[in-house]
Amino acid sequence: MNAATLAKATRIALAFVFLAAAPQKIAAPADFAASIASYLILPDVLINFTALVLPWLEIIVAFMLLCLVWTGMALFLANAMLVAFLAAIVSAYLRGIDISCGCFSTSAAASDDMIWYMARDGVFLTVGLIAAWLHRGGRHND
Repeated sequence: MNAATLAKATRIALAFVFLAAAPQKIAAPADFAASIASYLILPDVLINFTALVLPWLEIIVAFMLLCLVWTGMALFLANAMLVAFLAAIVSAYLRGIDISCGCFSTSAAASDDMIWYMARDGVFLTVGLIAAWLHRGGRHND
């Protein structure tokens, strides 16, 4: 696999992660807000705003990645979100808060999969960072 193919594959994979994550959150914003609240990170005043805006930002970033619109900015936003998501999960885990991550569902119920969530988000972040590195290095043939 050459660098241009890897750049395209990582960018598209990242877009599909965000496309898969958003629809259920958009369909059930109150449930997603409860999931966000379960992390005990954001002040109450920001929870509903985040629940309404975040899934749409995920969709916009995904389409930017797929349509090659401001690709560098889209990769930056995607990676910034992935860092924030991973940090939130790690923070909850370290504080002993056992939650469902809310990444691909709106469930706020407890889960036994916190290590899995951290590993999975670490893989997503790695894909995002590779895509950004290849894009920044000009190793893309979009």
